[in-house]
Amino acid sequence: MENPTSSTVQSLNASGSSKVHVGNSYNITHHHGRGSEDDGAKKYLDALRSTDPRDDKARIEQTNGGLLKDSYVWILDSPEFITWRDESEGGRLLWIRGDPGKGKTMLLSGLINELQPSTKLESPQKRNTMSFFFCQATNSGLNNYAAILKGLIYLLVIQHPTAVSHLGDEEDKDHWNYKVSLEGTFRKMLDDPGIGEVYLLVDALDECVEDLPLLLALISSTSSRVKWIATSRNRCEIEELFGEASSKLALSLELHEGSVSRAVDSYIKYRTRQLAERKKLKKSTLQQIHDHLTQHAHGTFLWVALGLNQLYAKMMDQIHKSESCGLYIRILAVASTVFRPLTFAELIAMEDLQVDEELVPDLIVECGSFLTTKGSSVVFIHQSAKDFLLRESSTSLFQSGLARHQYNLFERCIAMLQCLHPDIYGLVYPGVSLKEALRNCPDPDPLETIKYSCVFWADHMQEAYKLSLQSEENSDIRWIDTVHGFINEKFLFWLEALALCQNIPAALKALVFVRDLPVQGQGSYKALIEDALRFSHYFCSIIERYPLQAYASGLLFSPNNSLIRRRFKQYTSKIFSQGPKVDDKWSPIRSILEYDELEVETMSFAPTSQTLVVTTYDKLIRWDVSQEPMPNVMERDGSHEMIAPSSSGKWLAIIDFEPVLDSEMEQVSFQCKLQVRDLTLNRAAWCEELKDPEVLGMTISPDSQYLLLCYESLLVIYDIRGGIRLRCLLEKRLPCLYPKDELEFSFSSDSSWVAFHLFSSTQICVLNLRTGKQYNNVNWKDFLPINDTKFIPSTHLLMFCDSGNNIYHWNVVEQNCEMWSHIDYSFSRLAIPHSDSWMLLSGKDGLIICDRACRRARRVIGLPWLPSQQEIAISFDDQAIACGFSDGLWILDANTLLADEQSATQDAYGKFHISDNGELIAYDLGRNIEVWDALAGDMLCSLNLDDVNHPNIQNITFAPKDRYLLVSGLQSILGWDLADESSQRVSGDFGSGPIAVSDKGYNGDRWAAARQSMGDVSVWNLTTVKQNRIFRQPDSLSQEAASIDLAGNQLGVLWTPRKKSPGKSVILLYNVSTGEHLFGLNFTGSSDSKSLPLFEEPRLKLSLDGTWVMIHRCPYRSLFFWKVSTDCNTIEVRNGFRHFFLLDDSAVSTDQGVFHMSLIESGGMVRTSQETLQPIRITFSEYSSDLYDEWIHFGEKPLLWRPTQYRGDIIAIGHDYIMLESSNGVDFIRFAKDADKVLHQALQKLS
Repeated sequence: MENPTSSTVQSLNASGSSKVHVGNSYNITHHHGRGSEDDGAKKYLDALRSTDPRDDKARIEQTNGGLLKDSYVWILDSPEFITWRDESEGGRLLWIRGDPGKGKTMLLSGLINELQPSTKLESPQKRNTMSFFFCQATNSGLNNYAAILKGLIYLLVIQHPTAVSHLGDEEDKDHWNYKVSLEGTFRKMLDDPGIGEVYLLVDALDECVEDLPLLLALISSTSSRVKWIATSRNRCEIEELFGEASSKLALSLELHEGSVSRAVDSYIKYRTRQLAERKKLKKSTLQQIHDHLTQHAHGTFLWVALGLNQLYAKMMDQIHKSESCGLYIRILAVASTVFRPLTFAELIAMEDLQVDEELVPDLIVECGSFLTTKGSSVVFIHQSAKDFLLRESSTSLFQSGLARHQYNLFERCIAMLQCLHPDIYGLVYPGVSLKEALRNCPDPDPLETIKYSCVFWADHMQEAYKLSLQSEENSDIRWIDTVHGFINEKFLFWLEALALCQNIPAALKALVFVRDLPVQGQGSYKALIEDALRFSHYFCSIIERYPLQAYASGLLFSPNNSLIRRRFKQYTSKIFSQGPKVDDKWSPIRSILEYDELEVETMSFAPTSQTLVVTTYDKLIRWDVSQEPMPNVMERDGSHEMIAPSSSGKWLAIIDFEPVLDSEMEQVSFQCKLQVRDLTLNRAAWCEELKDPEVLGMTISPDSQYLLLCYESLLVIYDIRGGIRLRCLLEKRLPCLYPKDELEFSFSSDSSWVAFHLFSSTQICVLNLRTGKQYNNVNWKDFLPINDTKFIPSTHLLMFCDSGNNIYHWNVVEQNCEMWSHIDYSFSRLAIPHSDSWMLLSGKDGLIICDRACRRARRVIGLPWLPSQQEIAISFDDQAIACGFSDGLWILDANTLLADEQSATQDAYGKFHISDNGELIAYDLGRNIEVWDALAGDMLCSLNLDDVNHPNIQNITFAPKDRYLLVSGLQSILGWDLADESSQRVSGDFGSGPIAVSDKGYNGDRWAAARQSMGDVSVWNLTTVKQNRIFRQPDSLSQEAASIDLAGNQLGVLWTPRKKSPGKSVILLYNVSTGEHLFGLNFTGSSDSKSLPLFEEPRLKLSLDGTWVMIHRCPYRSLFFWKVSTDCNTIEVRNGFRHFFLLDDSAVSTDQGVFHMSLIESGGMVRTSQETLQPIRITFSEYSSDLYDEWIHFGEKPLLWRPTQYRGDIIAIGHDYIMLESSNGVDFIRFAKDADKVLHQALQKLS
């Protein structure tokens, strides 16, 4: 046994889907004898150590009055244990089973003591390894598969620090992958030959309430070097699954009745001796107790150890006689009805106990026959104690009824959550990650007392509602006002708190429950809950990882009319002074899963829920889109020849080619094998060798009853649990024209009919699975290639679409096929809801909603910023629509999509031009120009071209600093002074080439330059309205001015070869007053059709003082810089820029951030014709954007997350703004004046 005097403090960490509650741990300091924890293993041990199984063992023994060797020693001589111990193959699993009270837990604890001396838990020099775990149903940290794996792995790593190499970064795994990745890690450890023989012991399998089948499958299928001992009650499902284990030994305690009874007798003597020493009882009294226990024990430890009902009842009598009866009853009442053990701090807060935390253990001692402590948590001694209180003492504990008690707990939780406020940890920085937030948690933690309330308030409400319905006593339970008030006042703060509690899914679970409760005449309540649910679906995935994004991205990008946005707008992060323009209403988009190169292969909803199952080349995704912010994503082997999941997510069919070695021929051949896996058990259900490997397609019926394999001339139908049900020879051979032709299936609603066709073929086969009767589309040679087929729900009528955008309706039984409609949009997929009023098409033009009554397209939804979708599916309740793209999944709300009649076309503000300093924007509205002050968001003035007799607009540009606009037409240029709205006009043959205008000089001259139709550049003095001079091409007429700019009296021209003409690109700088040539630089390049031009759509700019020349080179989105000097150093900054502007002589604004010229001067390199220019990379000052436009950064830290549909083109980032292109023209996100200072200070405080 462990040293009983050892003390410990344990680090708590939660990763993935594990449920770890602060204060729920037994605290321990690890000594050398407990294993070697080297530095390399520390961080992984912290992630795994939600509990130390050795401490749980010590606690259990202490709770039960110590471990008596005589109570378990008999099992060491049992044939089952001896076989398990001595035989390598015959008894790899020893399953100890028995009814409650037979002493299974103490047996296992004793076996651990007996085995430990031969293992590394005792000494690192020992050969064997042992790990163990004690399950406990009432403790969420000890009752699930992930927790068991963590505990077992933890002890393995304690004994083998080098085994951390198998862990990778498990503590960083996304929560939905956690148990899957943990199991993979565990199996790798067990297969590691360096670990040697391993003993694994797990107590109380039946108390694993989450994923028990996965645990049983793991025990049944691990390495032959592993020996298991497991205990459980007599449960049929455990026996069924263990019955398949080939090396199982079952030890039934009922069959060892004599041994158990003798152990019970020994235990009675032991406990009565303890009682005598503690209570100083007379011998006669002691003998009475001994006789009473012996008489009523009936061969069980449980009655003896805990007294069962009679002793529980006596303890309740003592509590009722106590002066503090009311206090103890309150503690027992709340302990028996909470959903996980409460910490001392939570118990004090929940019951408003006027005691210090240090005194709570003393209170628990007074409830000692029922409760005990584990670390700083209050737990039941045994499940039977809790059962007794709820069954036998319910009247005493819950005098107003259990329903009222649950409702009071719900109200108490809500009352405790009134202390929530924004940024509860005081972190300030909006982009702080969850890890950083937890690392910088204040001491004391302001959430310490309310974590339970954050997560479980709705569960108490649900229990109260359910119990009140059963007892018909719900008339006086008023919960609507309470919930409405809480969501209205604390919703956003609650989401932040849940993120910090690492339990964001609790928000969706709670909101779905309160939304679905029946209410009457509460329109405002329903509207608020629906809005909160939409907010949660859309933003919870980012709030889960970056809690303070609730007040940044959440409030900036939620729609204007969102009730949550309106209510909490005042709590928007103060670093922002202006948010972007957003829609007025929620878009149909409910949730988004982003993945690079997702490439959806199959996608379907489960028949009875909003669970979506998706397969890709290397992933299997299962997502309850109604309640989960993010899905369960399982990586899979991309080498599988073919896979097919069931829409329920339970089954997965796989076809693989396995190598087979012919030892005689010394050759390797490949065997085609079909395997069906039960994903809930994570194991193969059955497999079969396929003699014919040429399978065209495979699918599982929606009701998960049948597996279909289709060949060119044969359809084989299996029962999903194994065995061929039907073989159907196809009347028409499927025309497989190409090796990669994809076979597609469609089932009727009752799964009794299936249609299948090869994509882009013209032949459809329909089969009645019950009768085997086949149908083929008539005149199939007259059709265009068929893209998709779908049965109309609740019928055996088929609709299909072809590559000509035609939709057909086929009455299969009557063999009547007609063209249903021709749609004037490009689409390749169709989806039919159970409602008969609409239908959905998808393709290059977006989502197309069709009116099925009128047989025409009602509306086209262009989903922004994503390529055309590949797949669509509609949930069986018609509430959710899934769209699969090449880089993600979008879940749409069907009701919002159908109700939203807004046009998908862009606003009239399509063409715009921006001044270099970002202060002015000119909108080209055809015959009208509007100029806006970008800083104030106001229109300054407008110009009607008809009023000034100006032709159609060809180009627009601003002066560098002055408020002056130049507008060109084909034969004239108009200068417009925005200050006094005066104008000047010059005429010429300008075409549509580039133009430029200077600021007014000290002598009053303002210059305008434009490319003429012959390719040369004319310069005009707008003050005198006279042409000054013409600058001709430097070499020949084969060149033209590709881009021009003016700075004072300096003119910069980029001369490039005309299209398909060879030659050089030349940069020349001129003095427009004198015509003097100031600077020149040659580039060698070709612009013929076979090679990329050196400059495509180039943009040349001069710095305001004329000392720098800059060019944006489009093919590589690079910026070139030249200092106007004799050495002509060339600097290239290749960052993938789309736009750039000169803020002033020292700073350049780009679409990725601002950088200063001083940072790039040192990066210049002399470039000759023989040298290759090496581009340099620069760092941006303050604000910047990442390459995917997902985040706005501050320095190198994420600052603001941008939802997918708002990731429009960033035009420029300035010192205190982000300029965006939107459907309404130009949009801004602006930062407060002192934002950079506030952000720097916040980052400095983060550790």
